[in-house]
Amino acid sequence: MLFELFVLPVVGVGFLVFALMIGFFSRVVVTSNGIVVVNFLVKHVIPFGYVRSLGPVDDMYIGVQGGERVGMVIMANSLVGMLAGQPTNTKARRRLQEAIDSASPNQDAGAPHKHLWFPWKFTLAAYTLSVLVAGTIYSITGGVD
Repeated sequence: MLFELFVLPVVGVGFLVFALMIGFFSRVVVTSNGIVVVNFLVKHVIPFGYVRSLGPVDDMYIGVQGGERVGMVIMANSLVGMLAGQPTNTKARRRLQEAIDSASPNQDAGAPHKHLWFPWKFTLAAYTLSVLVAGTIYSITGGVD
């Protein structure tokens, strides 16, 4: 009973969170002070004053003052994208370049930094929901023989 109700949901929720961290939670956001890049478990905050360059469409990255390159998981190459000429990456790169060109560096924006990021609230909610569903099914069916 303990295994079916508490351990198995960990496997399902773990797979769900892993898939969503790559496909849903990974993102690039332009703010008033800079660019925020969330890649899997790391969140990069890059003020406009520290952005030095953007990588080419087929290798999207942000070149940061000091030589660091911040890649963007959400802009990774795909077979369909390569065959279609990378229209999504081209549009995203153009919009990022426009934001960088039109931004005025804010001295109050701070320095580039990165920190660990994990959707713990979502994970906890998904685990709780899966345990409740498993418990309900277990009580309705009478358990596993």
